[in-house]
Amino acid sequence: MSTRRDREPARDWSPGLLVLTSVVIWGCTARVTAEVGSHARPLTLTSLRAAPAALILLAVLPLLRARLPRDRRVWAWTGVSGLLMVTVFLGGFTEAIIRAGPGNAVVLASTPPFFIVLLSRILYGDRVSLQALGGLVLGFTGVVMILSSQLGGSSGGASLAAGLALALAAALGWAIGTLIVKEMIVRHPEVDLVGVTTGQYLVGGAVLLVISFGAEGSGEADWSSGALWLIVAFISIVSSALATLTFFAALRLLSATTVSAWLFLSPVVAVVLEIVLGHTPKAISFAGMALTIAGVAIVARAPATAAADKTMGPELLPEA
Repeated sequence: MSTRRDREPARDWSPGLLVLTSVVIWGCTARVTAEVGSHARPLTLTSLRAAPAALILLAVLPLLRARLPRDRRVWAWTGVSGLLMVTVFLGGFTEAIIRAGPGNAVVLASTPPFFIVLLSRILYGDRVSLQALGGLVLGFTGVVMILSSQLGGSSGGASLAAGLALALAAALGWAIGTLIVKEMIVRHPEVDLVGVTTGQYLVGGAVLLVISFGAEGSGEADWSSGALWLIVAFISIVSSALATLTFFAALRLLSATTVSAWLFLSPVVAVVLEIVLGHTPKAISFAGMALTIAGVAIVARAPATAAADKTMGPELLPEA
């Protein structure tokens, strides 16, 4: 005699595990990156993250039945967005981690939804909903609390301020890149997003290699350090390549709305990890982080207008 449990189909946990894998990996990446600061300069480290990831993504394209862009115009969109979402974002984010600390960098770099709402208003004339406006106010308050609590004349204040500014600049770069990708999808709906992401890494990674070796040379890294190569393996193979692949795999099985909701946990994971490791932020800074994360979630989940619908999706939150 069959029971009710026998008749119920088994719940498939794999989509949730896939996106959770990406979220946890990206949440841990900032702390791992911070640990290598004494072994390599930020630009060198960033290029070592992006270039191998590009090659790995390129190698697995056939397995995923994905393809690189074929149209020259799509390649132009891909190249420009790659400069913003790989070169500018990863470069600024890595420098921000070294200068301002993992917690600050992750939270501030997770603010692209704020910039997307504002830019959509300026460029497309999109109406800002009350929910989005409330999220903007909440998030802006959180950012101000983070900045004000950490720039109170402490030693190394200039470097810290530069790190905080770079984290926000990285977020702005990601936001502009997202708008470009969304516009590309509107004009060329046949594009393969995995292929576009691979193309972004190829272009952005190549530019990072040129800039890093031109600005820092090859003598700025401790190439004999085992710790350096372990961390490079994590941030390139695990954080950039593997987490990106599990993210897109989850996106095939879950709605974009569901995947976007999960991504809000990435900065939470980063902040919790810092606390567990004993790097507890000041109370006002911690409150600012909480407000910023909440503001990001509110803005990204706000109802989109017809015009704004082009700009909202899982690409709205960055890979940290």
